[in-house]
Amino acid sequence: MPNEARPIKSEDLFYIRKWIKRGLSKDGKTLDFSNKGINNEIAYELAENISLPDIEILYLHTNKIKDLGLEELAQAEIFAPLRELWLYENIIRDEGAIALAESKQVTKLRYLSLYTNRVSDDGAVALAESDTLGNLETLDLSFNRVGDRGACALANSMKLKNLKTLHLDANRVGYEGMKALANAPGLPALCELNLKYNLVDPEGLELMQESNRLNSLTVFKSDCPSED
Repeated sequence: MPNEARPIKSEDLFYIRKWIKRGLSKDGKTLDFSNKGINNEIAYELAENISLPDIEILYLHTNKIKDLGLEELAQAEIFAPLRELWLYENIIRDEGAIALAESKQVTKLRYLSLYTNRVSDDGAVALAESDTLGNLETLDLSFNRVGDRGACALANSMKLKNLKTLHLDANRVGYEGMKALANAPGLPALCELNLKYNLVDPEGLELMQESNRLNSLTVFKSDCPSED
């Protein structure tokens, strides 16, 4: 169990070393641990046994990491130097997102991918209110369970001032969330918003379609009817 010390067996360290040898880029800045079947127990072993101060990009996507595993990793030294963290296609819920938001190891992070997980409003609110994700430039929460409360928190965040790209495709955002995102006062650097495949709310879609702020973005994709 995470949080409980247990002896590390030699075979544990062997496969971790093997993964590092295969997954570490030649310049030592990218580590690919994707599609390895990593579950909570393995995540705990990685958190306890890896310290690579030069890596900037970590691929942990397409695994079986749940909240407890991410809670361990979020406190580990391996996260401290990261600029990009790819966690899509795991089994991460709100508790895992909250652990990331509260981590002191993510201050350098610029890119965070959590799409195709199970994050809902509580997790989105925590990310929006994080004191340590202020350097984040891209946040991908597509294909999760974020509703109006989470969307409103992100739109009104006073912490994510450097966020340029926000992906919220395929969530549960309705009128209130669309209304908040139409202005997004807490995201002054926003250049790209992706909001397709959410709740069909004609009034909310109309607000977004008429929003001067959204129409000024470099990229804005939603379910608003095309004028073509």
